[in-house]
Amino acid sequence: MRSIIVVLQLCLCLLAVETSFAAVSHVIHISIDGLRGDLLESYINSSPQDFPNFKRFVDEGATTFNGRTDYSNTETLPNHTSMLTGRPVEQPDGVPNTTHHGYLDNGSLSPTSTLHNSGNPNLSYISSTFDIVHDNGLSTALYASKDKFAIYAQSYTASTGAPDTTGADNGRDKIDIHLITPNFISMHNSFLSDMATVGINYSFLHYLLPDGVGHSAGWDSESWNNSVKTMDTYMGDMFDLIETNASLIDDTIIVLTADHGGTGTGHGTATDPANYTIPVLVWGAGVAPGADLYSLNPLSRLDPGANRPSYTASAQPIRNGDTGNLALHLLGLGPVAGSTINANQDLVVASDFEADFDANQSVDSHDLTIWQAGYSIAGGAKVNIGDANSDGNVDGSDFLVWQRQYGSSLVDTLTPVPEPSSMILMLLGVICFQQQTKRAGIQHWLRI
Repeated sequence: MRSIIVVLQLCLCLLAVETSFAAVSHVIHISIDGLRGDLLESYINSSPQDFPNFKRFVDEGATTFNGRTDYSNTETLPNHTSMLTGRPVEQPDGVPNTTHHGYLDNGSLSPTSTLHNSGNPNLSYISSTFDIVHDNGLSTALYASKDKFAIYAQSYTASTGAPDTTGADNGRDKIDIHLITPNFISMHNSFLSDMATVGINYSFLHYLLPDGVGHSAGWDSESWNNSVKTMDTYMGDMFDLIETNASLIDDTIIVLTADHGGTGTGHGTATDPANYTIPVLVWGAGVAPGADLYSLNPLSRLDPGANRPSYTASAQPIRNGDTGNLALHLLGLGPVAGSTINANQDLVVASDFEADFDANQSVDSHDLTIWQAGYSIAGGAKVNIGDANSDGNVDGSDFLVWQRQYGSSLVDTLTPVPEPSSMILMLLGVICFQQQTKRAGIQHWLRI
């Protein structure tokens, strides 16, 4: 009995904290304006050859095409502000009036406008991803293709940014590089050049093309389809940038989402599924390949189907507002001050179990089938499928990991087990899992 108590105490301590992880040094946070999730998914499924780079996100990354915008708003600047601040646009029912960012303007702005003086009047300062990254001594950049994105550059200057109280004083100007131009081709090329040269730690990029075409020709028109193909080639440039640069290839993650979808030639009705359905796509070092983001997050997120859950719903969908704190988490940083969307940074992009080859947070017979498929490829040499110990090979040692973890499930670890012997095994297993979560480039953690 004494040994049981000791094991229980040790495991409770382990479960009370997140496991250590190897954070990446670079996150490219992308918003493709007006990229409607269900249309993108249908395009990839019907003609994958036309969208090879978006298909790479699906095959090699963790994705969902059924993400959600802000609950009350499907406009551009309000949703981008949620991405950067981790705050709802408007005050949800029953929460303090200091929760939301309150920036509702989606048009032109004056040279003195900031989020702080034009957003929620109950807040004197609205912190952002730029604050957290910069105050921790890392580099930041903003590249945007609509002039109104100057609101962010104006909000975080040497005079409008907050004092840096984190470690060394890195100054109040939170954005090291910013380029705002409607010439998205020039913007894109400038980013590629700067990233290759400087190696920016956190970059936020905005591409206007699908939104502009949607407003003129309509969402799901031939022209809109072609605009998405253009964005696909740009994502190919991103992959090339990372894979041809030794300092980026194993140390970079892309987090891609959208501010809204659209139907007809508009997107203003926040209750229309065509407007609030957006993709969230994550690719890069350590991200679970071929994973569904909802399957990876069975305890913290729930696929909403066609529904539109509010911020007070017990089961939250994956939102574009999650992506800011996700980006920070991947860099090894804490959440945006005052944020509430993904403030616990519990949106994960990799499985908790090394032998969970299908990345559904459960180790079962299907994972064995995947291991067998990998083992049969050239003797198991240098393939990714079924490589539980990340040594570049699929062999008997990976089978032993699967055998040891067989029956493990993230949900099951939270279910009371009546038999003491089973509890001991489970808790000892948790300890093993904690010690084994060192896969380079991404964090693994177990939440209760």
